Amino acid sequence: MKTRMLLALLLACGMAKAANAAPPCHFKGLSVGDKATPQQIMSHFGVAKYGVDADKPEDSAAEAARLRRGETVGLMNAVEEEWWKEGSACGYDYCRIKYGQVSVGSEPFPIQVGVDVFFDASTRQITAIDVTYDSTAWDEVLGLLNTKYGKNWRECDTQGVTMNYETKKSFQSVISVLTHRQLGINRAYIASAIR
Repeated sequence: MKTRMLLALLLACGMAKAANAAPPCHFKGLSVGDKATPQQIMSHFGVAKYGVDADKPEDSAAEAARLRRGETVGLMNAVEEEWWKEGSACGYDYCRIKYGQVSVGSEPFPIQVGVDVFFDASTRQITAIDVTYDSTAWDEVLGLLNTKYGKNWRECDTQGVTMNYETKKSFQSVISVLTHRQLGINRAYIASAIR
């Protein structure tokens, strides 16, 4: 079986709590702090067809199949596979836009991204926007981040281990976290493999 490994970069923008907080992060005109329904969020990003993730009980056979797949490839990979098959969807307090339906940059080859928008279920106020990138586009993404926020980043690297559950092989990885020194609520993460 052919194995797919996704190393992703995540630009995460969270809601600031302090009164003197930095300006909210925004992505393609949608900002943390805005109020929007799931329909408005999906329409904003041009997604006409999407599913609804309902909190419904699953039958025991489906749950057993999910657990078996999780034991084979790891639980996070199993969930990502399900999301990939299901495509874009909204749930109780989030909307998930499938990787590749949105792109950034004005290059001849725009960078495809995935977008997760989290909101307070009762007020519909957006609390976080996560944008995922393929790690191979890191140089281009960093250029876009520097243009948008400036080059004032604090970098912190941590070591990790990534395992391919199907082959049972593991390798070391480095996770770099960039936090903007002036706009502290904006963070960029990249996971890259060391082979």
